[in-house]
Formats: sequence, structure tokens, C-alpha cells
Amino acid sequence: MKIAIIGGGPIGMEALLYGAMAGADVSLFERGRIGENVRRWGHVGLFTEWKRDRSPLGERLLRERGDALPPGETSPNGNQLADYLIRLASLPQLRTRIFSQTEVKSLTREGLLKHDLWGDPARAFAPFRLMTAGLGGEKVRHFDAVIDATGVYFSPNWVGNGGAPCPGELGLQRYIDYNIPDVNGVDMGRFQHKCTLVVGTGHSAATTLLALADLLGSDSSTRLTWVVRRGAAKDGSLYYIDPKDISSGRRQLGQRANELAQSGNVDLRLNTVVERIERRANIFNVGLSDGTSVECNNLVAGVGFRPDPTLWEELQISQHPASGGPGELAAAIMASNKAAGVGLSTGYAEKTGEVNKPEAGGQHNPLDLLKLDEPNFYVLGIKSYGRDAGFLMQNGFRQVRDVYRILCDNDGLDLYGSAL
Repeated sequence: MKIAIIGGGPIGMEALLYGAMAGADVSLFERGRIGENVRRWGHVGLFTEWKRDRSPLGERLLRERGDALPPGETSPNGNQLADYLIRLASLPQLRTRIFSQTEVKSLTREGLLKHDLWGDPARAFAPFRLMTAGLGGEKVRHFDAVIDATGVYFSPNWVGNGGAPCPGELGLQRYIDYNIPDVNGVDMGRFQHKCTLVVGTGHSAATTLLALADLLGSDSSTRLTWVVRRGAAKDGSLYYIDPKDISSGRRQLGQRANELAQSGNVDLRLNTVVERIERRANIFNVGLSDGTSVECNNLVAGVGFRPDPTLWEELQISQHPASGGPGELAAAIMASNKAAGVGLSTGYAEKTGEVNKPEAGGQHNPLDLLKLDEPNFYVLGIKSYGRDAGFLMQNGFRQVRDVYRILCDNDGLDLYGSAL
């Protein structure tokens, strides 16, 4: 079976490594360089430690080669994670399987249209047809199975009311920070002695807010406005702190963000959304739903990301109506969130009150959760979670293990040695 993997990030590289070591005929296509998107947030530290951010398989192969690896109890940032991916790419088992600077422009079934053989397993007999564009031009390639591990970094949510672009946003996208700026590094000049408006209560928003808070402590001319579309929890907090969260970094981030919200050092606008954005002479004028407007030098939209389904347009893939995630996994995640009393795993503190409803949970076969209507097509990594932000690296490693159990028709296949 020939398997194509799209995306050279952490989960795409893990899928390539696992497939190669399982004896599969695997190839990986990355439109840029390996780990390139990770480098775009290279200054950001991960919530989890190295022992949770690299797989037992990857760690074993690198150590066998003689590579020195950081201690498992330390936590990497994005640049260090990208360096790790480059090390994986240099393993002899992978070297000839990676096609970087090669973008998958279209993904279809040979000889079939989207509506042909609806729900019919016979679609599996038509190979996937990938058209790629790279240094050698455009080329058609055929595969028996495809794994989409492209992530969500290039499809951020809109900052406007209701999740749509607000007036002015489309024309000003290039000036808005939809990703986490390096406030204490290369971007400091844009933020120090300036006014910044941050929208959102996700972990990305918290990361930016806390970096700005460091500047606030040393410079009274740096000002910060924080726009949150909901109210605070009953105890005044904005981030829910789960004492059972395996990610100590995520707990600490939420605790510090809650302290900032109640410190009085930030102009906090609760129950408020962005209605319009204008920009003149390098100054934003942001109209808010509370009837006020804020002038600022920087606008940071920490409002999360969504999966881009463009790659699936000609395949039979259904998306969850709320999260946009594919297949049964999305439904299971949303049910789990409902059982916990939250909408999405974004970090937001207030619960809905619908907690621990038995009918909202349920047991699932993890292999079934990865299967989609389109035979032999799989979405792994953070993209598989839709708009939910609860993905951690080990979730992806389990997905990789399970998808090869399906592809290799071997429920006992475990190259991690039960280490997960």
C-alpha cells in the first residue's frame, strides 16, 4: 500500500517515521521546509515537557544514532521542536521519503467525482490522485491511502462579531496579528511604549497578554486593552484551571492570565466584541459593541484557528456543524466537552452547567474515531480537532499508532512498546 502524508510538522513527520519503521511505502509532501510552520511560532514555549512532545520511537532512533537530546522533564519552544523535526528528517530511514518545497495542489479519486459511489466501499479501489507542484513543476502521483497532517496555522478565525470578518478586517488582514507575536523578542519595537488591543481568551491570547504584561511592569507608557466576548466566571477568573491537567505549563499560563485580568493593569472589556476596524497613519481605530472605540498601535486577534477543508473538497468528507472537525472524532470531542460543561477546549473559565451528563459521553473505539466516509483517507493532528484547542502532541502520537493499525490491518501493532 502506497501512503501519502501531507504536512511536514510534528504529526506529519511522526506519521512518516512510524510508517517507514512499520514497513509501509510512505512519502511525505511539505509545501515549505520541514518544521517551517513551527518556526513561525518558534519563540513560544510548549505547555508540555519533551517526554510528551517526542515519541518513544523517534527518541529511540535518534539516541541509537548517537544524538544528544534535551532532558525529558524540560519543555521546548517552537524553534527547538523544529530542530528536533530536522533531526528526524535526517534519519536514513526517512531521507528519500521526504518531498519538501512540494505543495499538494489537488486531491481527488482517479476517475471519480465527489458524488460518485456515495457511501460505497468500492471508492477504495480508485487510487487517490495528487497533483503536486514543486521545483520540477506540476506532477500527478497516485496513492492508496492519504494522511492529512497539515494543521491549522494558516486558517485563523476572524476577529469580528459572530466569527465573521467585521467591516474593515478583510482589507487590513496583513496588519493584524492573528498569530502570537514575539513581544519580548524581534517584535518588541512594535509593542514597547505602544498601545495594544488583544481579542480572545484562548491560550494564544494569554501568551501574548502575559508577554505584554512583562512590558507593562517596566514601562508605564505601554498600554493594554483586552476584549473578551463573554463575562468572567463567578470567582472573577477568565481561565479554567483543571487540577488534573497533565500540562503544568497550561495551568500556570491560566493562573497568570487570571491574575492579570484582576490586577487592574489592563483595560478589560467583558461581554464585548469587535464591530469594525479602521486604520489611518499606522493607528487602528477599533469599534466595540459597548459603543466605544479604542485607538491602538497593534491589534492581536487571539481568537483561535479553524481547519481548512479545501484539500478535501472533492472527497466525501463530513464536518461537524459546530467545530468543523471531520468525522466521528469531532462528534466525540464535542460530546466530551458537553459532559465537562464547556463549549470548546479553549481555556475559558465559565461552564455551561450541563456537567457530567452520561448521555453526552460514551465509549468509543479509537480506531473507529479516525475512520472517515472517504475510504483510506485520514486527518491527524490538531486539524482533526477542528476548532477545539485541546490537542496535545501525545494525542497525535496515539492517532499515528492507531491509523497504522488500520492501514496494516494489525490491531496489535505498537512501535511505541505501550509507552503511551
